[in-house]
This record gives sequence, C-alpha cells and structure tokens, in this order.
Amino acid sequence: MQKARLLGDLCDRLGDTRAAFNYFKESNNLSKKLPVARHAKKDRYLAVIGLMAERVTQDWVATWQTVKSADDRPDPIFLVGFPRSGTTILYTILRSHPSIAVVGEQENMNAVRGALEQMPGGYPDGLSTLDCGQLTELRNIYFAELDKHLAPEDSQGLVVDKLPLNIVQTGFNHRILPQSKFIFAQRHPCDCVLSCFMQEFALNDSMASFLDIEGATLLYDKVMTLWQRYQTLFPLKAHTVRYEKLIVEFEETVSSILDFLGLGWDDNIKNYTATAKQRSKINTPSYNQVTQPLYTGAKGRWERYREPMQPVLPTLLSWARRLDYSE
Repeated sequence: MQKARLLGDLCDRLGDTRAAFNYFKESNNLSKKLPVARHAKKDRYLAVIGLMAERVTQDWVATWQTVKSADDRPDPIFLVGFPRSGTTILYTILRSHPSIAVVGEQENMNAVRGALEQMPGGYPDGLSTLDCGQLTELRNIYFAELDKHLAPEDSQGLVVDKLPLNIVQTGFNHRILPQSKFIFAQRHPCDCVLSCFMQEFALNDSMASFLDIEGATLLYDKVMTLWQRYQTLFPLKAHTVRYEKLIVEFEETVSSILDFLGLGWDDNIKNYTATAKQRSKINTPSYNQVTQPLYTGAKGRWERYREPMQPVLPTLLSWARRLDYSE
C-alpha cells in the first residue's frame, strides 16, 4: 500500500499521470482490505448528510422559535470546507495572529448533538422548539468541550474552531451558536477531489469515500449542495477564501480574512511556517505542506488528469462553473 502510494507520488512529480493515477488507485484498493476499513462505512456518513438535506428545508426552518441564550460567551469562528481545500494552511496562518486562538480537528459539537438527542424532539427535530434553558445548556456543553483545548486566558477571546467537515452541520451549529462566523475554504472542485483521492487519510466513515474517485465526487456534490442550501436558509456570517488566491496574493487574501474578523494585520502572520514547526503535532495529512512556504504546484493539477477523471468531470466541472472557476 505504502509502496504504491510512493510510486504514485513519484510518477506524479515526473508527469506520468496515467501511471500515478493507477498507483493511487492500487493503494486505495489495498486500503479497502485493511481491518480498519471494515468499520469505516461511507454510506453511514452519506446518510448523515442525507438526513440534514431532507430535514433542513425552508418550511421547517420557518417554524423555529426565536430564542436567546442566557450566557454572554463569544461565539466561535468555524473554519470549514471540503478536505484538501486549504483549511490546514489557513488554520496555521490564523494561529500566527496573537489575537486568535485556534482549536483544530476536534469533534466539539458531538457532545452537543448527543445532549440534543436526549431533549424533547431529539436530533435534529428538537432544534425547532429549543427554549432559553435548553439552548444555554447546549452552549455550555459546547464551550466545555472547546475549553479542553484552550488556555484559560483564551476562553473569552476570538477562537477559531477548525474542522473541515463541520460544514455538514452548519445549520445545527448556527442554531446553537447564532453569532458564529464561518470561514469557508474553497478550492477548484477537480483539484480538491483529486487531492482527496491521492491522499492517505485515517479511515473513518467520512474519509472512506476518498478511496475511489467516484465516491469522492459523490461526497463533494452532496456536501457542497448542503452548504449552498445553508447559505440560502440562514443569515450566515460567512467569508469565502479561495485557495488559488491565497497562494498567489497572500497578504491581500489574509488581510480580507482579518477584516472579516475585525482584526488588524500582524507581521507574525508572515512567519506562519515557523508557527507550524513549533507546534507539537498537526493531525492532518497536510503537515509537510504547511511547514513549507506556499507553493503553486498543486494549482490546476487536475488538468493533467483529465483522462482518468473523465467519468466524474461532468459533476465537478458543473460545480466549477457554479463557483466561478473557468474550466
């Protein structure tokens, strides 16, 4: 498995895309045979997305009771996006700002969802009937989880909660934490999906879709459809960051994020690679990339893979047009 992945990477670097694609496919097929793969059920994760897509409609959201919590804790900023869209780079850049605390790759909302399941209506139906006491309880559960990963002095400041596929639960997050802002990391759909297919992930229900290009494309389509629905249904405070712009117009792009967050520029941001190297651990496949200067080698890589990606290009290029990318 590792040999095939290494050969795939070498062939990609040498420009032999057909061989590279086949080696990555071989590596992923071997991953499907691992014992851990028996417990990673992509259909189970797709069902979670399907539940939200079916339930969160304009008619249902219109029934939600207006409710305010009794606490005054500042809501976080959620850093979301499809995997391999630049969230880890953004995480490291933002962490370099002295006024920002960042928590990464923690399932902080899981305990909140579990608590809602025990309330009248359960999950997700109980979202429509929350009262002040219930909302405050759910918020307290979230902040208790978040505080496990924060220094005490950071709890009242600006906190970025980075978990890319939190994007699937945006409606839920917005209901519990309505003043939250969302930073959405966006990358060309073809490059994004190809990168997921080529990358080795720790297998779980969501990552299992990346073991074949068709599964990765299906997941992308469902996630992005749901994200666009959330943007239509809720008054989200959201800011989109294009990966392609970030790597070529660094200061302009980061300055726009800081403006969105109500912060000024800090020169520590220019040294974000040093910040990454000082961290004890980065729990994503992007570690080697975020500890190096920004590079443009992965931009437009999918163009070289048009032939093996042909079966999924109609779906991905349709999304590219919707996201204002030229093919």
